[in-house]
Amino acid sequence: RKAMVARDHGARGLIVVSGPNAAVNEQLVGLAFDASLAGTSIGVLSVTDAVAATWLQAGGQDLKTLHDAADTGRPVAGFALPGLRLAARIDIQQEKKTGRNVLARLLANGPAGSRPLVIGAHIDHLGSGHGADSLARGQEKGTIHYGADDNASGVAGLLEIAQHLAAQKARGQLALQRDVVFAAWSGEEMGLLGSSHFTRAFDNHAAQPAAPRPAAYLNMDMIGRLQKSVVLQGVGSSAVWTDLIEQANAGLGLPLSLQNESYLPTDATSFYLKRVPVLSAFTGAHEDYHTPRDTADKIQLAGTEKITRLMAALATQLATRQDVPDYREIDRPSRQVGRVGLRAYLGTIPDYTQADVVGVRLSGVVSGGPAARAGLQDGDIIVRLAGQRIENIYDYTYALDGLRIDRPVEIGVQRRGQELILSITPGSRE
Repeated sequence: RKAMVARDHGARGLIVVSGPNAAVNEQLVGLAFDASLAGTSIGVLSVTDAVAATWLQAGGQDLKTLHDAADTGRPVAGFALPGLRLAARIDIQQEKKTGRNVLARLLANGPAGSRPLVIGAHIDHLGSGHGADSLARGQEKGTIHYGADDNASGVAGLLEIAQHLAAQKARGQLALQRDVVFAAWSGEEMGLLGSSHFTRAFDNHAAQPAAPRPAAYLNMDMIGRLQKSVVLQGVGSSAVWTDLIEQANAGLGLPLSLQNESYLPTDATSFYLKRVPVLSAFTGAHEDYHTPRDTADKIQLAGTEKITRLMAALATQLATRQDVPDYREIDRPSRQVGRVGLRAYLGTIPDYTQADVVGVRLSGVVSGGPAARAGLQDGDIIVRLAGQRIENIYDYTYALDGLRIDRPVEIGVQRRGQELILSITPGSRE
């Protein structure tokens, strides 16, 4: 936030010092590796207390005195350091690597042409947890994050369903009316990168002849910790789900929690934004999420098996019927609650795969949300919000924090080479 404010006030750069009152192990602020492709037009450096004290002393200032004044919470006026000139060269090399989706296809019994069913689970996790998403504590930091539930459980379910359907078809016990595509997605933890790459090519047959727009998408993300119930999300994306789920669960007796919400923090959203009905299975969050404690010994095997059978039964129903499930657009419900603790909400869905883009490109907007009502579209690049310049996702996040619910602001977007200024009225969410 400091860098954005400094940039917007004409600063050429920002130099950060921890200060003598800061309880830090390292005076120099480390470079955060969060896998973002964001850039910025202002350079930022970190220096030690000793270096900063020397610079300030030459201008008649004292670092400890300034830090004490800042700690009171009262504004400290800026000042010049006459005669001090600094030059720096900052070189940050962005490492780009290739993520790979792994797909397999089980062919229909009849002629090709029907829209396929896609079943997916993300295959990536956090590695040693050096990114911003790790929730490791103390000595856990920097150690391997096993990801048994998130999402080895979902991948195991995917493989079991693939083996089951293929074996049934080979024995002549399954008359597929459509192809079934099994997908292990890369880059989900970095922003649905693998599934977004796949869905962007739906309308480009030359780029992706193997997968036209699917009839439906089934997702498994964290299905290994069954306690009270299985959460099935995306039920509101099609009228068929409730009946199909009831039929599939008849012989299993799983405790189910059905949720209409279809804008989800998992790969199902990549498909829903492309008007594909989705259903995602999830057994809930837990204290081991995104930590090295998410290990295989904590997987609830009997529950995971039942959930896999449920999803296999749903896959069989969808793959053996000729009709295509309808698609339903879900409006984000407005909450009739008090405003204490609420944050401004625009209903934008950033495209985290963007590279070499100044601004924030959108992969979609929530139906019925403030962005949709303001006229924002998939592919728009947000470059200004409430008078603030937006160069990257961080600028956008900070600008959102300054918005007030129900108070209209201007938002500037680039669309097909033209800049548009729209009026948007933030809603609220908890």
